[in-house]
Formats: sequence, structure tokens, C-alpha cells
Amino acid sequence: MLTPGDMAERLGHAAIFAAPARYEPFGLGILEAAASGCALVLGDIVSLRETWAGAAVFVPPDDKAGWHASLRELIADSDRRRHLSEAARQRAQSFSREVMARGYAALYNELLGGAERREVA
Repeated sequence: MLTPGDMAERLGHAAIFAAPARYEPFGLGILEAAASGCALVLGDIVSLRETWAGAAVFVPPDDKAGWHASLRELIADSDRRRHLSEAARQRAQSFSREVMARGYAALYNELLGGAERREVA
């Protein structure tokens, strides 16, 4: 079992993160890999496409030949790997605590403002 520090160190050295998930509501491990600059190869499921479209390669989870080919192609193509790495890193930044906190604050302000208007009317 790796400690969080060990995992962060390994992700920092990895070029590609592969997650052949059949079910994954969000994927914190994937988020950590993306934030660390890994190019992502992910199971082709709705939840991961919704979160990582344009920033990952998608392969059906049970397609062994597809996984093999996708990983080999990405290993061989450093330009594509760098492009996906940067796209994943940028997407990961949109899931930061700061972005989440700003979103909640905006929602609360909107809800409070809506309540005040109703009281006045």
C-alpha cells in the first residue's frame, strides 16, 4: 500500500495513467493523475467521458487489444502525450477547492439574493 506522498511522487514521474474502469462516478485517482501531468487513457464510460472529454483517450473497458494499441500509440507519440497531459492538467484545475468554493459562494449569493427579492415583493 502506497502512502499519499509515495503515490504523489510516482504520479509525478509517470507519463501515462490508465484506468480501465467499468464504473467510476468521478475518479479521484484520475484527478490526481491529471493534476500531476499524466496523459489519461480511460475506460469509455459515460461518467468519465463527461468529465474528461477532450483531455483523454477512451477505450472500452473490456477491449484488451484496444488498450494495448492505445497505450502503445501514446507511448510512441510524445507530441500527443504532451498535448493530452496538458489538457488533463488544465481540466484538473477546474476541479480545485478554490473553484468549488467560488461556485458554492456564487450559488449561496444567488439563493440569498433570490430570497430577499421574494420577501420585498
